[in-house]
Amino acid sequence: MTTTLTTADDNFHPRGDDPWWTETVWFAWMVPERQLLGHYYLSFRSNLGVFAGGVTVFDNTAELPWELPFHSWDWHQPIPGGLDLRRAELDNGMRIVAEEPGQRYHLTYRHRRGLNLDMRYTATHEPLLTDEVPPFNKGHLDQIGRVTGEMVLHGETIPIDCFAMRDRSWGPRREGPQPRAGYTYSALPDGTAFLSVSVSNDHSDEIRTGFLTRDGIQHRLVAGDRKVDRDRDGRPATVRIDAVDEIGRSMAAEGRVISRQVLPVYSSMLCWNSLVEWTVDGQQGWGEDQDVWHPRKWRQFKESSIGSDIA
Repeated sequence: MTTTLTTADDNFHPRGDDPWWTETVWFAWMVPERQLLGHYYLSFRSNLGVFAGGVTVFDNTAELPWELPFHSWDWHQPIPGGLDLRRAELDNGMRIVAEEPGQRYHLTYRHRRGLNLDMRYTATHEPLLTDEVPPFNKGHLDQIGRVTGEMVLHGETIPIDCFAMRDRSWGPRREGPQPRAGYTYSALPDGTAFLSVSVSNDHSDEIRTGFLTRDGIQHRLVAGDRKVDRDRDGRPATVRIDAVDEIGRSMAAEGRVISRQVLPVYSSMLCWNSLVEWTVDGQQGWGEDQDVWHPRKWRQFKESSIGSDIA
């Protein structure tokens, strides 16, 4: 996997006139010793002239957005005229500066009621570029990097130094029924890492894309599955990934959920975001699992499992 990113890849992509054309920017960070995971997320409906998103921080004290240590999410905000995502500053306090194309980003956030952020993301792995592979709808970029800096949460300064994911997507993203999916990753201090993107059916969670980095070599995943054990409320409790990459290397990762939140990212998407402690190749690391549902499908799942032992 060798990819050259240019400065144009950090800005808005060419689009047609589809009103559902969507461009997203996402960075994650974590403080494992605090059981804390944060998301920095923006979604632009460029042809409609509006954006949504914000910043959310959770730990093991709460799961619902309005009970988290911090959650501020905007909807239907006007996109500033002439906005360039390589140096974007928004009225909600979010600011992104692309210091080196596809490699280094400076993220800041200022909120008068609870959170200030000053973080730098530096890529440590090659990006995975995916084009129209379900569940993605056109273009998608996923890349692990090191995130350093600090956050000031309700007056307390908390250092940040972790490995976490960023992604970018562009293409039509319609509201409505969508497949149940899983987005799962981990990065270890020695450079070992994986990303698994799966789509669920009645029998399994089939891995459609992703990557494995081992001994400094990164290749795309071509087969495998994601298995989730759930608690009595249906929430992910443990996750296992078994996969094979395009040069025949196999991997097995076992993860234990440490903390989680439920986030309605869009009206047609409900996501259980989990901070996960992973064991990969016998080594311990940290990462995430995103358990993605259409709200109606989640409701049907809950109704069908009432009184049963889900796990």
